[in-house]
Amino acid sequence: MPLVEQAGAIVIAERAGQPALLLVTGKRNPAHWIFPKGHVEPGETLEDAALREAEEEAGIAGAIVRRAGTIEFEIGRDTIRVHYFLIHTTDDGQPEHGRRLAWFSYDEALEALPFENSRALLRSVWPVED
Repeated sequence: MPLVEQAGAIVIAERAGQPALLLVTGKRNPAHWIFPKGHVEPGETLEDAALREAEEEAGIAGAIVRRAGTIEFEIGRDTIRVHYFLIHTTDDGQPEHGRRLAWFSYDEALEALPFENSRALLRSVWPVED
């Protein structure tokens, strides 16, 4: 199985004095709320790809707080390995065409994320301390 390396962003911001998590709807399945993620361009670092994906899919600029972890899953014949980074932003965000974007509390995000590996990743980085 071919291995496809991707990068993703767990985006946090302060909303009404509380930490909030940004999720976008998936391109493959618009019913799924997911962390922004995507391919790594040639010559691009994983960190740069995570920041670019957050900007492209959610319209936010931010700063990497730290590495969050890695998730692997299969799509068709490919094994996808996504390297996630915790990113802090002060932006509100603007979803990419064809996607929706929303800010969730930690508990809401755990309910909204459809995959256990994503929920486990979120639990592993929470609470967030800059």
